[in-house]
Amino acid sequence: MLDKLPYEILHLVLQDLATTPELIHYNNAEEYAYHLSNWDTFAQLCKVSRRMKSVAEPLLYRSYAKLDSTSIPLAHYSLRKFLMTVLRRPELLQCIRSLYIGAWNHYTSKKLQYGTKSMSAACKARVCDVHFSLELHSLYDKHARTSVLGDSWKKALDAGEEAAEIALLMSLAPNLERIEFSMPHFNLEAETAPTYFWPSLLVTSAEWDPSKHFHRLESVMLHKRNLRTGRRRPYDSGYEIDPFLPFISLAKMKTFYNDGDGCGYYRTRSESCPIDEQEIYLNELTLGGTYIDPLKLMRILKLCTKLEAFDCDFQLEQSFVPDFSWNTVGEALSSSRHTLEELTLNADIRSQLATEDSTASEGTCVSIGSLRHFTSLKKLDVLQTTLLGFENMIDDINLVVPALPFDEMLPGSLESLTIDMCTLTLVPYLEGMLAKVQVKFPHLQEIQLSVLDLREFDMDHYPEDQHETLIKERKDRVERLKQGFIEAGVEWID
Repeated sequence: MLDKLPYEILHLVLQDLATTPELIHYNNAEEYAYHLSNWDTFAQLCKVSRRMKSVAEPLLYRSYAKLDSTSIPLAHYSLRKFLMTVLRRPELLQCIRSLYIGAWNHYTSKKLQYGTKSMSAACKARVCDVHFSLELHSLYDKHARTSVLGDSWKKALDAGEEAAEIALLMSLAPNLERIEFSMPHFNLEAETAPTYFWPSLLVTSAEWDPSKHFHRLESVMLHKRNLRTGRRRPYDSGYEIDPFLPFISLAKMKTFYNDGDGCGYYRTRSESCPIDEQEIYLNELTLGGTYIDPLKLMRILKLCTKLEAFDCDFQLEQSFVPDFSWNTVGEALSSSRHTLEELTLNADIRSQLATEDSTASEGTCVSIGSLRHFTSLKKLDVLQTTLLGFENMIDDINLVVPALPFDEMLPGSLESLTIDMCTLTLVPYLEGMLAKVQVKFPHLQEIQLSVLDLREFDMDHYPEDQHETLIKERKDRVERLKQGFIEAGVEWID
């Protein structure tokens, strides 16, 4: 009876059962088992009848997941089996909408140069690997002869690099809407850097334009590899973010998520940004623990005109960068001032500020400045130094501070305010905000302060026998502030 239903109804029923991108993360065993079960179900449905196959098969190939090859070698063979299927039946490539690629194996320049017995065999993987069938070898050779990808890709394929096979799949799937990757750990020191990195293999050629090929791509998500509990890494490692930046400027791109590249050396990279001077239509941009060159980031933010959420955590090694501070970030974000709803900035950026005599003062925190013109901003999560700049270091709680009061700094649209690494310097600003909260911040629903230091830097200026009294007075002051916001209808989250 099921087979007799109208095509549209049958499609709706099966679509509800099909695997979704959320179910293909290798680190969630239960969800991945459900994903495999769905795959098996749809494979069986393809055998029921031709009509059922016409509905089930596109859904079967809609989302593909490859597990972590660095810890599960069979995952690489699974990828090859999938590739062999779609290379034999190219029409299936049209069905692929979502890809999840777990961490992959790679060979370093050092190991390839000096070689070991195992590496020598690995470099001849195309002919030595027992899981590399003659049919797949023939299919790869065919694509190597006709491929629109460049010479670097062909060399990577000959070297047996899994990155080449990932790039091949990327270049053959024209309707991708979402790609998600769990990155292997790359040590970026020159002698151990990976020889091939799959995003770098997807470069523009005379016959292939990535911006046209990925014309439907809406989401790119990059995850650090999840290491097993208790495993220790002998060195810092990560991956370059630069090869992924061209994805940001794709016409349909809405979400770019990077949960931390772990380690990077942007100072050694080219200053040129691999993004054309054209409007960027991103809605969500997340750069966690990033080592992106700040000047490249400024260029990206200025080209974004429709950002709704921006989350960025700079690494501390970027603390001292000329012409880069929170106020320059605020200025760059102004291109999205009418659309930005969520802003999360988790880093203690210090800059070099020129004084009147044109000398520089290293290590000065700079306030982001007024955000009043961000008329859609609802959620703000920042460090105290981001808002107050150098005021974080002032130890007199009663002084008249020169930074803008919050009713002149923060937009009236704000619903949630989270401030981290707080000191007592912040209290006068919040007291001023409370006095005008109902008029200036009618939509405010919650305030959260984390790591509030009640001792401040001025404790050493007072006799030790007064410390306990001072702490109590300060706790009482904060408690009165808390009760004031609660009475005004604003939730105070400790």
